[in-house]
Amino acid sequence: MSRILNLGEENYINFIRCLTNLKDVCNDVDIKEGVVRQRSNDKTSVFEMNMSSILKDDSDDIFDISFAISDVGKKLDLLKTFVGQEVNFEIIDGEPQFFVFSDQYSSLKFVSPTSQFVDNKYMTVEELDKIFVLNEEDLILEYEISNLLTDRIKIITQSFNTAAIQVNFLGEGASITAATQARDQFAKFTSENIITNAVIDGCSANLSTIPFGIDHDNVVAFKMFKEGDKDISLNRFETDIGDVSMTIFTRSAIVQDEE
Repeated sequence: MSRILNLGEENYINFIRCLTNLKDVCNDVDIKEGVVRQRSNDKTSVFEMNMSSILKDDSDDIFDISFAISDVGKKLDLLKTFVGQEVNFEIIDGEPQFFVFSDQYSSLKFVSPTSQFVDNKYMTVEELDKIFVLNEEDLILEYEISNLLTDRIKIITQSFNTAAIQVNFLGEGASITAATQARDQFAKFTSENIITNAVIDGCSANLSTIPFGIDHDNVVAFKMFKEGDKDISLNRFETDIGDVSMTIFTRSAIVQDEE
């Protein structure tokens, strides 16, 4: 059985942008019914991207758009050669399953790897909910991070050669900062303290820089929750690329600051 989707130029660009967000942090991409939900290679983050709005057919038939892309970093360079064209995407079911990207000039055909050969496996909603139990009564803070600020965090942390930023708590406020390992360069990203829902004094949480390095169109809605009575924060970052909703989940230890 073969199914063909016309992605069009804009949808294809957004598809490439989504894959680009994964290429440096995931070996593979595992898509089930148009949705990506998987861990990063270092296990610090879970990506959730709903691409069903662009991986859909114009007819009344509903296709199960499920396939995996292995070694996504290398394949992405090949797929980028189709940017700017009307692109068709074909899924050829069978053992093995193939998928084909083509335009009026050329085509690329790949084998979709079976699940045992996928490093970053698809995660169900139920599996995610067991790992990240996010209750509004446990909300520590929420903050909208502008595109300007995420760009600044990305550039500065890359220059500092650090994979983490800090959320520093002081009473009913918090700030977002970064520093080099040698502590000879510092950056404070928020001019005013972020109002918190709980009083947490003299503590900080290290956040992975992964959610701040992604390509996105609108603000990043950041929420931090406390995991029950543990000194752990559960962090959710929500944004989008076009019609594709993106959420990244991370967890962090809340530690007492050094004197």
